[in-house]
Amino acid sequence: MFSNQAIGQRHAVVALAFCLWVAAPAVRAQVSTALSFDASTDVLTQTERDEIATHVGEAMRRWSSLLAIDGPRSIEVEVSITSQPTASAASAIGYPIEEAGGRTLYEQGVAYELRTGIDPNSADPDMNLAIGLDYLRNQIWFDPDPTTRTAAVPNNRVDGLSVFMHEVGHAIAYNGWADVTTGVPPATYWSTFDQWMIPGAPTVFSGPNAVAAWGVAPGLTTGNNKHWGNASQAMFAPRVEWQPEQPVEWKNGLPVPPLRPAPPMGDASPAQVNAVDPLILQLMNGVVFYAAHRYDISPLDIAVLRDVGLPLDKLFADSFD
Repeated sequence: MFSNQAIGQRHAVVALAFCLWVAAPAVRAQVSTALSFDASTDVLTQTERDEIATHVGEAMRRWSSLLAIDGPRSIEVEVSITSQPTASAASAIGYPIEEAGGRTLYEQGVAYELRTGIDPNSADPDMNLAIGLDYLRNQIWFDPDPTTRTAAVPNNRVDGLSVFMHEVGHAIAYNGWADVTTGVPPATYWSTFDQWMIPGAPTVFSGPNAVAAWGVAPGLTTGNNKHWGNASQAMFAPRVEWQPEQPVEWKNGLPVPPLRPAPPMGDASPAQVNAVDPLILQLMNGVVFYAAHRYDISPLDIAVLRDVGLPLDKLFADSFD
């Protein structure tokens, strides 16, 4: 496995690209994000709605700006408010793209639309986002300028842009129907993410680009395996009992991707965790989001985009070479 220093060097390569990318969003971005709020969101203030819309839009911009997109796209996101501990999200549907490994291969609906420009579910929302009300009001911090990300994140809050980038990551790539504990996919279908999962303890992700980026096949969270990393006593991570997977829902003959949760807030030093398992500091980790800490799209995330079949913008296409 690469040393923490080597992994840090890989992050530095993409950090330079991000500086160029963030500096010129109007040139690169071709994706608009439209939010709708269902009846459960009547409890929200207008300020809360505006903050959610701003942060989800910026999260979508950051992910979609990595891709080679040949024209304008519009992604519709429906927001609901629940009593869940954190936030969760998924594409509204999976869309079949080919037969692979004896199974029908499904792409996340948002990814399919970004890649092709074709909306696979017409006028219906493309992405579902659920947010716990207590989490929204007592744990999430909304950045006054999520584009520049220069303000300090409070010590008792999680960074809101990190949370929503995590959830957009599920809508684009990190999702599927493989068993959340064993990693075994359904007999007749799987997702572009599932196809690279090797069941085990833990299940690992074997996509060739992800392996090249990380140095070994990175481990997925046991019980929540559309995420990276696993907790240990040394990590001071909150204990979470992941809920069993519900039966797969189908809509108009297409499988509905399950909502995937953001990890709970924790207070330990990220530097302590990095010394044990740097996967826990990944944006798409399934263990903990540390208060006062910003997460970002990493070289590993960009490698996963490649592995699930999304075309990368030239600025990022060779970032691991």
